[in-house]
Amino acid sequence: MSDKIELGAPFVEYSGIQILYLEDTNKWRFELRGRERKADSLKQAKEWIDKPEPVKKASKSFERFECYRVIVQWGYGDLEHKVVIVTVTSVGLDMYRGTNLPCTAWILEGASKERSKVNVDILLEITEDTKKKLADSNALIKEAEALRKKAEVIFKSIKRVNLGKYVDNGDE
Repeated sequence: MSDKIELGAPFVEYSGIQILYLEDTNKWRFELRGRERKADSLKQAKEWIDKPEPVKKASKSFERFECYRVIVQWGYGDLEHKVVIVTVTSVGLDMYRGTNLPCTAWILEGASKERSKVNVDILLEITEDTKKKLADSNALIKEAEALRKKAEVIFKSIKRVNLGKYVDNGDE
C-alpha cells in the first residue's frame, strides 16, 4: 500500500491508521500489521482494526528425520514390498477424521530431493525389526506366488470334458 493518499480519494483516519475508500471497487483499503487489507465497509474496517492481534501458538520445533517409504510393486504378476529412504521435512495439515493426529507428511525423495506429500501409512521407521519384517513379508509373498503357480499347473492338468462323441463330424 502506498504511503500517500490518492488525491481526491475519500479517506478516514482511525486509531492512527489511514483508511482509503476505493470507488472503483467499492472497498475500503488500509494497512494493518504490515499487510494490506480491503474491507467491504468502513464499519468492517474499524472492527478489524479494533480486533486484538491474534496470539501465535508456540509451535513445536520439527527435526527432519529419515524413514522408509513403501513402494508396492507389481512386476510380471509378482508383488513385492520395496522401500526407499526418504527425509520427512514436516507434518502435513491433513488430519485423521475427527482427531487432531496428522495423517500426512512432507517428504524429500531421491537424488533430486523431489518434495511431495504422502500418507503416513506408507512411511516406516528404519529399524532392524522393520528390515527383518520386510524380508519375512517378501519371502512369504514369493512363497505364496510359487504356490499359486503350482496350483495353476495342477488345475491345468485336470482332464476336461470331451464332447466329441456327441458331434457328427460327417465322417460317415
